[in-house]
This record gives sequence, C-alpha cells and structure tokens, in this order.
Amino acid sequence: MRSAKEIKAEIDAQVKSQPTEVSIIKLVELLVEHGYVSRASDIHIEPAEDNVVVRFRIDGILSDAVTLPKEMHSEIISRIKVLSDLKTDIHQVPQDGRFRAKVEAVVDKVADKKKGIESPPEEVDVRVSVAPTYYGENSVMRILAENVQSFNVEDLGFSPKQLKAVIGAIEKPYGMILCNGPTGSGKTTTLYTVIRKLNTRQVSIITIEDPIEYSIGGITQIPVNITAGLTFANGLRSILRQDPNIVMVGEIRDSDTANIAVNAALTGHLMLSTLHTNDAATTFPRLIDMGVPPFLVAST
Repeated sequence: MRSAKEIKAEIDAQVKSQPTEVSIIKLVELLVEHGYVSRASDIHIEPAEDNVVVRFRIDGILSDAVTLPKEMHSEIISRIKVLSDLKTDIHQVPQDGRFRAKVEAVVDKVADKKKGIESPPEEVDVRVSVAPTYYGENSVMRILAENVQSFNVEDLGFSPKQLKAVIGAIEKPYGMILCNGPTGSGKTTTLYTVIRKLNTRQVSIITIEDPIEYSIGGITQIPVNITAGLTFANGLRSILRQDPNIVMVGEIRDSDTANIAVNAALTGHLMLSTLHTNDAATTFPRLIDMGVPPFLVAST
C-alpha cells in the first residue's frame, strides 16, 4: 500500500501540471485513495472564492488535506456526479448517490514484500452528497470500507467492563440497544458489527436504512424511499409483520418511529438503532421528549 505522503505528492504533481495535462479522472481516484489510506470517514470538497479545499474527517475531526485550484472545481464535481450516476446538468438542488472505487488494500507492506506477495486492489463503497453553495457545489464523500465485514465486537475498543455489558445486552432476545454519538464516532460500524455477530440461520434479521451502507449476506435490508412513502415509521410497521427476531432501524428521527420501536422492543424483538444525542445519558430525556412514556423507556 502506498503511504498517504506518496499519494499526496502525486496529487500535488497533478495540480502543478499544465491544464491540458491534468487528468481529472485520476485526480478524483487519488483523492479517494488518499482519504482511504488516511483512514478518513469523510472527504469534504469545499469551494471557496479563489480555490477548493479538500478536508478529511479522521476520528471525528476535520482537517485540511489538499488545496486545489478553483478552475478544477466544476470538472471534479462533474466527475463525481458521473461516477455516482447523478445528473450533471443540475446544479441548484442537492443530489445523493454512491459509487465503488478500487484502492490498494491496507496490508503490512514490509512483511508482504519479503514474502513476494502482491496485494490485489480492494473495492470500497463511497456514498456521495452534492449540494449547491454560494461559491459552487459542495461534495461530501463518505468512505464505507468493506473491511468492516471483518470486525468483531472485541475489536471496537470497548473496555473489558463495557464489552461484557454490550455482549450481555445483545444476547438478550428482546429490548432496545441504541448507539449514540457525534458524526464519525463509529455508530454505523458498531451496529453492523453487532448485526454480524447476531447473524445466524436460527434468527430472522431485517433492517431499514437510509441509505444501506453495507450489504450483509443472510439479512434482509430495506432502503428508505421518501418519494414512494417508505419512511422509517412506515417501514418499521411493515417489518414487524415480517416475523423478525432482530430489527435494525438506521435512525430514530421522529416520535412515530420512537414509539413503534419501543413497542417492538416490548413484544419480543431485539431492536437496534441510533438516536441524535452526543452521549448515552441524553438518550433518556430525548426519548421522553419524543413522546415515549417514561415507564416504557425504563422497560425497554
């Protein structure tokens, strides 16, 4: 695997090239690879008055990574739209999409070189959001590395006491487990790792997500479709008629979803979800504020 420093040098070489020699296709590939190697969860491409700033979110903190000339902005956004199957002629409304990118696998470079092993490229999913701003379209690319498939609950960084509590909770046949925290804190990774641990042929697992971030074999995953009327609340009602043992809701956003989720947790289902709070303690007043009776919060 090339280092972040090597990739950054190649990006700088592209930027300093003559306009006719710059490959926007290669530049976008390098930005994604640079973010992946740097272990960034998100790549922000932010236009300013005179330039374009690329920032990486690493461990929840944004930092500047690359500064690009303003002239490259429209071509970079167009390339990202083409990759994501978005409409390139629409610039005034937000658009969402996704694409797959090939990057060099994260390996032990020294050990593999001694063994003569050539590591194949690794495919990663990239989720894209494009939105209009004062200085042009802003793009945020979320890197969804497939290596989350190899994570175990023990690898998530819990202390021994926390790990014991988490495993004890997910082994119960019913109740609600909420994973809360700020952007980039690992909520999605944690929930998918728990789902993988629970995924056996003896149980039925159904999820409703917006969007589906990782595809996992053996479970039923349903994407939210607001246009078609498929919301978290409506989807959750339908899921409960599908005879699931375990249900994962991508996010509890409103009182309807909160109340249905709590009732599902009371009636023999294990419910997994996330909630907009910055810490665990705030979960209780947040649920009560969404209209869930306090005695139901305590029970689930």
